[in-house]
Amino acid sequence: MPTEASQHVVVVGCGVIGMTTALELRASGYTVEIWTRDDLAATTSAAAGAIWYPFLAEPRDAVVRWSGVTFDRLRVLAAEPSSGVRMCPVVEAFAEEEPDVWWADAVKGVTRLEAEHVPPGYCSAVRATVPVCDVPVHLKWLVSELVRSGVPVIRREIASFEEAFEAADRVVNCAGLGARALCHDDDLHPVRGQVCVLEGATVESAWIDDTTPRPRYVVPRPASVIVGGTAQARDERRTPDPADTEEMMAAALAARPELSAGRVASVQVGMRPFRSAVRLERERLKDGRILVHNYGHGGSGYTVSWGCAAEVVSLLTA
Repeated sequence: MPTEASQHVVVVGCGVIGMTTALELRASGYTVEIWTRDDLAATTSAAAGAIWYPFLAEPRDAVVRWSGVTFDRLRVLAAEPSSGVRMCPVVEAFAEEEPDVWWADAVKGVTRLEAEHVPPGYCSAVRATVPVCDVPVHLKWLVSELVRSGVPVIRREIASFEEAFEAADRVVNCAGLGARALCHDDDLHPVRGQVCVLEGATVESAWIDDTTPRPRYVVPRPASVIVGGTAQARDERRTPDPADTEEMMAAALAARPELSAGRVASVQVGMRPFRSAVRLERERLKDGRILVHNYGHGGSGYTVSWGCAAEVVSLLTA
């Protein structure tokens, strides 16, 4: 448990990383508040496909560890309908015969498909059952958990962490892409993601093809299907690109023809905060104050969130 002198923590950032971090800190006895520049609907988390799948995050050994913790946490939440989490079968197809399924140790049960069940045009495929978050529902659930736990969310933009340290002697940096300016971090840059939200079509399982420069995926939700996507490094365009929409829909229809019954209800764009390695570390400032960094998760925010949050608690209490 934290000491009286170190109980108050400001978490900067209110995406899925910031919210899960705040909830874990509160559960560990800290008094916590979140400061956020953006409305929740404007965060990258609100535009995510939100299937458990490690993507664009390094180093792999740490990502597998964090992903495993998150997998277990989300699997428990899937039993709670209000959480917006459910377990969903997913098939990932590969262009090679012996794919490197490097994340398999974090999942309970990854099976290789027999040749006759491999999707046409691919050399191999694996199947697993993983958590999927229905983003609108799950984000509302996270907010309700913050309210229930007594964690206020304060709309406030800061120019430096000094402002947060005026309110607390412990600060956790979950600012996502905003950490680029706050930390003067040139290693952090956006990777643009665009997805289509389809209504009127259903699929029984998710599908992923990460063998090409642009990821292709189909993620079912209870009332829609998410089709993606793009991974455009250092591209900060926040408006949908019709050419991207056309290409991703063509790939999705080729893989899942049943999607032809649907219509594109909306197109969403988010900026994944990518870094050569996730920055999850404790920084002790000259005057003894503690700043913990938790950013640079790329396309794996929902996949590593609870695991990274648990590590933040360990770093603060060490």
